[in-house]
Amino acid sequence: MNAVQDSKIFLNNALRPTHLQIELDGDPLPDTIKDMPDQITGQFVGLEPAANQEIASAWKRVMIFNATEVLYTFTFDSAASRFSARKR
Repeated sequence: MNAVQDSKIFLNNALRPTHLQIELDGDPLPDTIKDMPDQITGQFVGLEPAANQEIASAWKRVMIFNATEVLYTFTFDSAASRFSARKR
């Protein structure tokens, strides 16, 4: 089991992020932009029902995982609170 970490998500062109706790599948993320993976999967931890619904109904979903500020577009499985993110 991986450590829980903070992420920032932007829904529907929001200018300010929502901070949510996530748990990533696989190895910890690198600290350099060039080493960031093309795809990342994981799950949201302790996601409130209202936040779950908000993410599920969003038409645009963008996520930032760490200080590298690399943008990822993500899909969301609301039943399992899981995401799959692809580098933009």
